[in-house]
Amino acid sequence: MLILAIDTTTQYSSVAVFGSGKLKAEVNWLCQQNHSTELLPAIESLLAKTGCTINDVEAIAVATGPGIFNGLRVGLSVAKSLAYSLNIPVKGVSSFEAIALPFAFSGIQLVPLIKTVRGQFAAAFFEYAAGKLSPVRPSVIDSAENIARLIGRKSIFCGDVEPEFKEALAGSRTKHIFTRSHGGVRWAGILAGIASDRLEAGTGDEIAAIEPDYLKQPHITKPSDRKLKRNTGKMNTRAVLWDMDGVIVDSALFHLQAWQETCRMFGIEFSAEYFWQTFGIKNDSIVSGLKAGLDEKKSKELIAAKELCFRQLIQSGIKPLPGAIELILELKKHKVPMAIASSAPQENIKSILNTLDIRRFIKGVIGEENVTSGKPDPEVFLKAAALLKVEPKNCVVIEDAVPGIEAAKKAGMACLAVAGTNPPQKLQNADMVVDSLLKVNASGLLGLI
Repeated sequence: MLILAIDTTTQYSSVAVFGSGKLKAEVNWLCQQNHSTELLPAIESLLAKTGCTINDVEAIAVATGPGIFNGLRVGLSVAKSLAYSLNIPVKGVSSFEAIALPFAFSGIQLVPLIKTVRGQFAAAFFEYAAGKLSPVRPSVIDSAENIARLIGRKSIFCGDVEPEFKEALAGSRTKHIFTRSHGGVRWAGILAGIASDRLEAGTGDEIAAIEPDYLKQPHITKPSDRKLKRNTGKMNTRAVLWDMDGVIVDSALFHLQAWQETCRMFGIEFSAEYFWQTFGIKNDSIVSGLKAGLDEKKSKELIAAKELCFRQLIQSGIKPLPGAIELILELKKHKVPMAIASSAPQENIKSILNTLDIRRFIKGVIGEENVTSGKPDPEVFLKAAALLKVEPKNCVVIEDAVPGIEAAKKAGMACLAVAGTNPPQKLQNADMVVDSLLKVNASGLLGLI
């Protein structure tokens, strides 16, 4: 089994390729806070060195922390996205276990350390028995002095072993073993080995269930300005309204194929150029623009046939866009109500939500049949806000199209635009533009309101 392992626990990152029971390649580098821009190129480069492509990867291993907020978020988002898109298993592994495993056979208590912010350390306490690491007590984040008070017996300190620990334990009667600090460098190869054993013994983890272990709430989620402080309170006083196409999924080519196959049956030519000009607006407007001389009955038959064709096509495996599922899960965790506000028919929306297994996270759906005017009219967003019983000014819209951004602004809502369907320069009327939802978290999104 060829495993791609990702460790972004700290400002150092590590990627490894592991197969046939041995490490094939590994790279470790100081990326500081640039995980979102450096991780994917590093993966591509490492795979190329081994003569493999991403399609050769059969499983993903990812470090779940504890560690820094940005690093863990990016690492897990990339791991989950790859597992979704490649339809392969993913295994989350504690960063503590990866640090402690090389010293497991000593028979001594193991204390893996990860340096965090403000001079503190994350620490775990393991013993090795029956072929596995077992926690002796709960993990903590604290100062070296306070962690030292928890050490009741001879221990091996490994990982980020800083001088503070030697000083804190200097008066101890027990002779502890201090391994050489690796200065924060990660070792994804060890991570891959752990994941390999577990995958062979069982199955991968449920993708949606893998979450980063921060041990405590990351400081980045605290408000940093007065406006955000006024708005924090309960997160569920605010809401997120999602467009569907180009935001949660890239369904454009499925729609194009459905339009072309259906129109062909009606003896109508449907060009790709016309599709991209009209993508995102209501179906009746698209059919009207064809100028095919269809009466109302025939137009409805064509639209119904097209949507049935689309729903059949997506069953072959429509995939979420990077970061979308992760952001939905994070918002749900914070009890933020969400709705879909789309120009697509409700049946299409629900079919996609069911295919991605995220329908339970969405509180309401407003689709084509629920509005009389499509985007850039604000009706779809105003109705979604009313459905959630949240004031428009307390809603943020996630869009990818110019008409959608215009509709959000007309509704008096904040708007995050995702470049993909359109280049960033066309989306500048949004409050924020990103090239991927991997670069967005719940706090930053709600901070736009």
